[in-house]
Amino acid sequence: MSKPAHHILLVDDDDVTNFLSREMLSIYLPAPKIDMALNGQEAIDFLRSRADQPEQLPDIILLDINMPVMDGWEFLAEFEKLKRPAFEKIHIIMFTSSVYYEDIDKAKTYAIVKDIFSKPLDESKIKTIVDSCT
Repeated sequence: MSKPAHHILLVDDDDVTNFLSREMLSIYLPAPKIDMALNGQEAIDFLRSRADQPEQLPDIILLDINMPVMDGWEFLAEFEKLKRPAFEKIHIIMFTSSVYYEDIDKAKTYAIVKDIFSKPLDESKIKTIVDSCT
């Protein structure tokens, strides 16, 4: 079985955002594989459970900032500690409803963060994300 063109992990605690994001990705990407985690801890657990199976890892993580249990910033700190070679191919995109310049500036301080976008996803954002992660 061949790997889908895009494997995306949505990390967000908002069900409506997850539903809309999933729908938009399915409309604008050919056969995406989409997994979801409701917080940073679930996302870390997801990645750890697949660390020895690189083909099961996402290509792109769309990461919210404000979540319970483990927020986006805590996820980034934990992700950086994992230091697994298979994780080097993962592109992390901050995906937030935050409009605070501090959050945008902070996201840019993480080398592992490819970009930051505001919610919701639309065709233009999806195209930009995919193009920057190819």
